[in-house]
Amino acid sequence: MQNRKIIGSLFIFLFLLINTEVFPQYEVSKNYAGPSLGLSFLGTAIQFGANYEYGMNLREIGIEAPGKLGVGGIVRYWSYSSAYYYGHWSYTDILFGAQGNYHFDLKNNKFDPWIGLVLAFDFGKVSWTGPEKRPYWTEPSHGGFWFGLHAGSRYWITPNLAVSARIGFGTLSYGALDLGVDFKF
Repeated sequence: MQNRKIIGSLFIFLFLLINTEVFPQYEVSKNYAGPSLGLSFLGTAIQFGANYEYGMNLREIGIEAPGKLGVGGIVRYWSYSSAYYYGHWSYTDILFGAQGNYHFDLKNNKFDPWIGLVLAFDFGKVSWTGPEKRPYWTEPSHGGFWFGLHAGSRYWITPNLAVSARIGFGTLSYGALDLGVDFKF
């Protein structure tokens, strides 16, 4: 019962924040940055992140097409473990990367959908907790260069604040669903 009250209160709060004004969607020469909280499909771990984008016009790179380009970076952190008979492997990941996103032009300026690419490096660490390692227990490889595809959307609540959602998949068996906020400045 308590969960229903919390969800209902959150819904009403978000509804009151959202008004009918039209805000500029994704603007050229603006910066977009914000934190995210996600679910990593690798080990079903909670991940913490930060995103940054700078808005560019496609003409700036010689392409005559609708839409806009966003270039920037991402940072992600997550940790999880896998249990075995007498111990467990612990994995920690810190991912730093560059992203490039294509932002679609829509008539509804409150939504900002996009698709993009990420090239990153995963500083992965793995450790064993349990009895001493035996010769047939080899430490799994972990971390390295990472390439991924992602898609998402922002929904503008105010002219400078948006809620965002993204889903991404990439090499190293990575996948994640993120929710966050983005500030425009």
